[in-house]
Amino acid sequence: MAGTRWFTTLAALVGIAIPAAWLLSVVTPDEEAVKVRNGLVAEMGQLADFRWTPDEIPATFLVNEVSPLPKFDVVARELAAAEPGSGRHGLDMALAISRHLMSGPTGGVGGPIQGNLASAYAGITREGRGYCADFTQVFSGIAIAAGLPVRTWGISFEAFGSGHAFNEVFDDRLQKWVLVDSFHSLYFVDPISRVPLSVIEVHDRLMRVEPDSPGVSIQRIVSDRFPFPSEQAALDYYRRGMAQLALMWGNNVFDYDQSRAVRWGAEVSRHAERALGIAVGEYPAMKIYPDRVSHRDVDALFRARDRFFAAIGALALAIVVFGVLLVTTWRARKAGD
Repeated sequence: MAGTRWFTTLAALVGIAIPAAWLLSVVTPDEEAVKVRNGLVAEMGQLADFRWTPDEIPATFLVNEVSPLPKFDVVARELAAAEPGSGRHGLDMALAISRHLMSGPTGGVGGPIQGNLASAYAGITREGRGYCADFTQVFSGIAIAAGLPVRTWGISFEAFGSGHAFNEVFDDRLQKWVLVDSFHSLYFVDPISRVPLSVIEVHDRLMRVEPDSPGVSIQRIVSDRFPFPSEQAALDYYRRGMAQLALMWGNNVFDYDQSRAVRWGAEVSRHAERALGIAVGEYPAMKIYPDRVSHRDVDALFRARDRFFAAIGALALAIVVFGVLLVTTWRARKAGD
C-alpha cells in the first residue's frame, strides 16, 4: 500500500512538472519572454491610429497623470534655461535632452539597467550604462517634465521580440512629430531640405512606399556617440526593423514607475514587474503599424502568446487534477493510520 502511495505521489509530481517545464520553455530565453509580453499587449492598428497630434490624443492612449519626479523637473528646467530659443518646446529641447543623456562616461553601456526611472537616469548619466529601453523611458520622463509631447516606438527583427526603441516628439514650429533616437544619438532629415522627419516618414521612405521619395539622411546629435560604422549601415539597420514597427500606446512613465503593484513586482523580477503592470493596466498596449508589416512575424508573435496561454492552462489543469490526487492519496494514508 505504501509503495502504491509513493508511486501515485511521484506520478502526480511528474504530471505537474511536465506542463511547468513547458511553460518555462515558452518564456525562456529572455527573447522569448519579450515576445510573450509583447503578444499580451499587441494589437494591429489602423493608419489613423498613428496620425493624431497632441491636440487630439486618442481616449485609450495612456497619458501620464502622476507628477514627474523632482529630479526630472530640475533637469527639465535646467535644459530649458540652456535653450532660450526653444524654451520648453520643439526639437531643440529634444536634442538638449539627448545630449544630456549622452553626457555620461563613454564605454559604459554594458547592459540594461531595467530599474525604476531614478535608477535608470543615474545609470545613464553617471555611469554611461543602459540600453535603448532605459533611454526611451528616461527621455520620456524629462520630456514630460518639460511639457514636450512625446511617444515611444519600437522596431523588431524577429517576431516583434528583440529590437530597438526610440522616441518621437511633437515640434510645434514644424507642426509635426519628429523621430529622435537618443540611444543612437541621431535623428532623420530630408536629404534635400534637411527638414526633420517623423517615424512614419522614415518608415515610408526606407520601405519605398513612394518609389520616387527622396530617401532619408541621418543627422548625428553627439557625433562621437554614433554607434554605426557608416550612415549606410545605420540606414540598413532601421530598414530591416521597419517591417515590424509598433507604437507604445501610452507615455505614462511616471504612473507606471510609481504604481504600487509595479513596485511589488519589481521586488521579484523584471518579468513579474511587467506582468503586474499589464494586469493593473499601467503597461501600455502596443499598436502594430499595418502598412508594409511583416505578417509572418505578426503571426509568430501571436503564436508565442497562444503557446503561453496554452502552457498556463495546462499547468493550471495539472495543478488542479494532480493536486486533488495528492490530497486524496495522503488523506487516505492518514485515515488508514
